[in-house]
Amino acid sequence: MITTTDAQVMATLKQVVSEQPEYTYSAPEYMVVDSDAPASCFYVHLDKDGKAVSAGCGVGAVLHRLGVPLEEMRRYEGQTSLQMMKHVVSGVTREAANKLRIFQAEQDSQRTWGESYVRATGETI
Repeated sequence: MITTTDAQVMATLKQVVSEQPEYTYSAPEYMVVDSDAPASCFYVHLDKDGKAVSAGCGVGAVLHRLGVPLEEMRRYEGQTSLQMMKHVVSGVTREAANKLRIFQAEQDSQRTWGESYVRATGETI
């Protein structure tokens, strides 16, 4: 578990999104179990052998950049970002965690990271 602050989380989210504001998240095809699902989101992307190789979704990218190891996030795949964050970070208020939750939901609705950021924070990049 890492300790961080709301300001660090929000600044890191803004930085991640600023690098790819037009990016629309998609998981590697070999990780998607149900091809009929609207979106399959993963905090951690694996290689074809099942080894963690990179952060996946926006929330995964933010938390990994803040210092959460990929293997730690991987243990909480399938949980909401709020549930997962309870296990991997401390020092973040419900308000900031909720902004990440909204960002995640918007991203999972196939919106770009830039649009998801605006909807979650009310700010532009």
